[in-house]
Amino acid sequence: MNGRLFPWLTFGVLLGSLLGMAFGKGDPRAPLFVGAVGALLGLVGFMAVSATHKAWKIDASKTNNLAILGALLGAICGGVIGALSSFGRLMISIFNPSLPERDFQTLFGAIGGTFLGALFGACFVSAIAPFFRRRKTRHEETAGDNHSEANTT
Repeated sequence: MNGRLFPWLTFGVLLGSLLGMAFGKGDPRAPLFVGAVGALLGLVGFMAVSATHKAWKIDASKTNNLAILGALLGAICGGVIGALSSFGRLMISIFNPSLPERDFQTLFGAIGGTFLGALFGACFVSAIAPFFRRRKTRHEETAGDNHSEANTT
């Protein structure tokens, strides 16, 4: 099995099973069926990303995985903070002032916090990552180092 396929299938099955438990209303078969649909969608997503990488000649080894991780963590944190704070009130006043704040404040706060958190998280983690990497020590031989070996008579 391709090593890159495993996370796609795992995430699809796990998310599908959790959604099946949440919306299955106590039916024990719901996590199985929704998990299978999640695995199928994970497989389709993997094939679409693989085809896109081949078509656009994207080198996966140059992908900034830390930025992706930072975006995910930032989206989660931003969504929670946006939903619990009064950020939704600001979002409503900017984008649609005619909406009642009481009904849409939490939703707009979570959506806006998710977008801003993902952007900030990706930028922040990418910016601080070089500070935590170890420097590689270079051990290069120069032309002058080889003369001592050649002149041993």
